[in-house]
Amino acid sequence: MLFMILTAIIAVLVAVLALQNSMMVDLTLFMWSFRLNLVLVVLISVICGFLIAMVWGIKVKTQSLWKQRKLNEQIALLEDDKRILREKIEKMLKEQNDANPADITATPAPAVTPATPVPGPANPTAKKF
Repeated sequence: MLFMILTAIIAVLVAVLALQNSMMVDLTLFMWSFRLNLVLVVLISVICGFLIAMVWGIKVKTQSLWKQRKLNEQIALLEDDKRILREKIEKMLKEQNDANPADITATPAPAVTPATPVPGPANPTAKKF
């Protein structure tokens, strides 16, 4: 919205400048020389500036869209890689579970009672009396 307001203000200022300066002027461009109304010179200059800005804007927008397209392609490739890796993980987990079905349903091994510590140099925490 602010951009449109600024553009309108600049357009009004250019129009006022052009209408207040409607005299004939001599123009020289390289080898050519001609007389032209100042209103036309100002309006042609504004139109040329507008066209240059428009071409620049199209260039920037095109580059932005091209970069966005490349990034979207990279995202798609990465998502495919992610899907493939998840499938491999699921397959490996399934193979692991299929290879060791006895381990899952087996009864737990009997508990091992710890041996009583023997005092001596092998057990530094043992107290000597």
